[in-house]
Amino acid sequence: MKSTYAHLLRTAILAGLVAIIGAGATSVSAQTIIEEWSTVKAPPAPALKPVTVDPKTTALLVMDLLKQGCNDQRRPRCVASISAIEKLIAAARAKGMMVIFSTIPPISIGDTLAAVAPKANEPVVVAWVDKFMLGNKDTGLEKMLKDKGITTVISVGTASYGAVLYTSSAAALRGLNVVVPVDGMSSEDLYFDQASAWLLAKGTGGIGPKVTLTKIDMIKF
Repeated sequence: MKSTYAHLLRTAILAGLVAIIGAGATSVSAQTIIEEWSTVKAPPAPALKPVTVDPKTTALLVMDLLKQGCNDQRRPRCVASISAIEKLIAAARAKGMMVIFSTIPPISIGDTLAAVAPKANEPVVVAWVDKFMLGNKDTGLEKMLKDKGITTVISVGTASYGAVLYTSSAAALRGLNVVVPVDGMSSEDLYFDQASAWLLAKGTGGIGPKVTLTKIDMIKF
């Protein structure tokens, strides 16, 4: 089952990449995308939608907001997102919502930026881009969600093309509804954020229909 999820995730993301790259191509030819790179035009931006979630069945995933990656030198866009994410975490806690944090090996969760760090009783998972799996091992995230009756996750963190894209896609493939506030995801490059937003909104293999793009101030509890 785990390998099936991983295969589906890889297939869906690769299919989405083909779609975004080909969306603006003006003609079909034998040339590769490298030769046609300058002809590709970005499609219209996906619509952002207001979302109302049930705190009892929703979990907030706060992913990899670590000082090593979220800093002015590497990802200033991440630093700019912290204030809004901090408010979202505070609102979720006030409603009694499950809040789950993540880090990447071998970085300690203690290196999370103080404004968005977990409290002592909040769960933490350690994984690379897909927070459901670490290599071939289950991180326990899926069980945490099932045990609490979670049907919706809100994904924030960095990088947009890493933890947010892969974990949100993996959640959708597991049948969860996924809410992604675009002001809560970041990377070192606007193109990465644009591609990630498109892949999440339009992803094939059952991902796109389960994902709602929004903004933090458009989320209601």
